[in-house]
Amino acid sequence: MSALEVHRKAILNCSFCPKLCRFACPVAEAEARETVTPWGLMVLVDDVRRGRRPVDSDAAEAWAHCTGCGRCTQVCKHDNPVFEVLKTARSLAVAAGVAPQAPQAWSLAPLAVAPGEPGGPVQVLVGRAAPEVIADTLAVLEAAGHHPLGPPALPLPPGWRRGAEVGAPLALPAGAFEGAHTLITLDAADAAALKQHPAARRAKVLHWVQAVEGRLPEPTAPVLSGDALYLDSCRLGRGLGVYDAPRRLLAALLGGQVREAIMHREEGGCCGAEAGYAALDHSGPGRVAQDAVADAPDLPVVIADPTCAAHLAPHTGRRVYPLARLLARALVARAPHPEKHLEEPVP
Repeated sequence: MSALEVHRKAILNCSFCPKLCRFACPVAEAEARETVTPWGLMVLVDDVRRGRRPVDSDAAEAWAHCTGCGRCTQVCKHDNPVFEVLKTARSLAVAAGVAPQAPQAWSLAPLAVAPGEPGGPVQVLVGRAAPEVIADTLAVLEAAGHHPLGPPALPLPPGWRRGAEVGAPLALPAGAFEGAHTLITLDAADAAALKQHPAARRAKVLHWVQAVEGRLPEPTAPVLSGDALYLDSCRLGRGLGVYDAPRRLLAALLGGQVREAIMHREEGGCCGAEAGYAALDHSGPGRVAQDAVADAPDLPVVIADPTCAAHLAPHTGRRVYPLARLLARALVARAPHPEKHLEEPVP
């Protein structure tokens, strides 16, 4: 049985569907191409499964146009796991040596853990966030009682999770988190993957938002004086089901109210940063980012995942703040107008 035959039911469900989820796909909407709709990608997978076409560079390039945001599955009457099927298809492209190089290079960049000491009870997977965002998040975690924490250290083998998203094998060794009872990630996609990885099976896996909610001191003054737009990260929302916690954390930091995009929570879009899509030499990732805030009021944007924050900022022209940055400023801000401490929104 071929690797794709395992997904036969899901592939056929999509292939015979009249593109009912097309409207939900941020990539299809941004690129305006039928080839990159969930239906188009799955028909291409079905052609390979049936032997109608080979796994070639054209097929591999098309499969790379998916962020894994899960909107198609969320609106599908059959809950079809499109991204899981595409990961299998991408693995065939990697094995055939025809996968696009940019996503492969993205997937192989090393991630890192910031533990108090190797094998300590609390370990933090910092991923690829900018150093300033990592420092802010570690400060927030320590204020919430997750300590001792040190500077980022202990690099992990390349491609342990993101490699899987573009079709490369997992590389995390079985003893990577030996002795840890809590694993905290900065990126929601890391948390989702760790929950399924044998190396983390004995540990409690939390996104940093889950790890700090209800454990931080009340801010003494607003960090932002007016309203702010909270933008759902698809991996934190649809991926982990975390919607309310970041909104509560943000509400405590504002002089105004938490505002929403028209499409939010379960219906929220995608920033365009994940699964190697943003690494493609193509205008699509920028348009996906722009679409994510197109229907939203012109307010400062706050998002809990640093990967999305870093991608949104240069493409949208908005002020974009990682939530951890605002929380870190609240811990030290005691002046009447603490906004002056924010400096640049995203490094």
